[in-house]
Amino acid sequence: MPRTVTFSAAVVMTLWCVVRALMVDALAGPLKRVEFEGASQPGIRSAVIPGDRIQGYLAKPEGAGPFPAVIALHGCAGMPDTTKRKLVDELVGWGYVVLLVDSFATRGIDHACTGGVLDIAGKRRSDAYGALAFLAGQTFVDPQRVAAVGFSQGGWVTLLAAEANSFELFVRPSNLRFRAVVAFYPLCRAVVGRLVIPTLILIGALDQWTPAADCSEKIDAWRTDGVPIEQVVYPSAHHGFYYLELQPGRKIFGRWAEYNEEAATDASRRMREFLNRNLN
Repeated sequence: MPRTVTFSAAVVMTLWCVVRALMVDALAGPLKRVEFEGASQPGIRSAVIPGDRIQGYLAKPEGAGPFPAVIALHGCAGMPDTTKRKLVDELVGWGYVVLLVDSFATRGIDHACTGGVLDIAGKRRSDAYGALAFLAGQTFVDPQRVAAVGFSQGGWVTLLAAEANSFELFVRPSNLRFRAVVAFYPLCRAVVGRLVIPTLILIGALDQWTPAADCSEKIDAWRTDGVPIEQVVYPSAHHGFYYLELQPGRKIFGRWAEYNEEAATDASRRMREFLNRNLN
């Protein structure tokens, strides 16, 4: 049986701050640091609320392109360096440009795992569409073949980006849209609108943070317009099963999270097949 390791919230966040401080230097070589503006949103009395300046890291395959692209959205405590490298290696190896969006750096946020999550999720949807507009301006990106991939809170944001209401807010003014979204262990119960973009949900049956049952209860309603919505539930997987750093598993803010190699490998395969179907 695996050994249970319980970290207090303070210890977890201290460790995360150290990882994040090292991450910038570690990523400066292989990835290009970029900044872009979050998508503007219609405000009260037809005013327009300008987007925040957002930081990201860009990687691309060799060649001039244009390539399909993926915007990657981290969880409520960011994304550790090893997992970032794993994700970039996979996606670039499959022929995709990758933009890792850091929604917290320019906002001075260490984490958004407790309190105010609804507010930050709305801002992060703006970040996702701002990242889409940024990629559309790159000559090596095909703007008609861009997907979003998110983890935990970032997975929730990808589902928000796939909602019909996002088309009203962000797509119609610019005519730019995501062609597919992949959500790793997202918070499905917080998504109230219908999904209008092909969606793949990858989640563990043992997830204590974002229960798989919440997604299962909504998935039939999301399919009402004929949009392909797929869900894969891994029987022995917990929250964070894709994150290499979660070895051994541990409690974070009172809930279990653990890497699962079998689930992570299968999820990568399914993500690749899903992206190929919808972007190529």
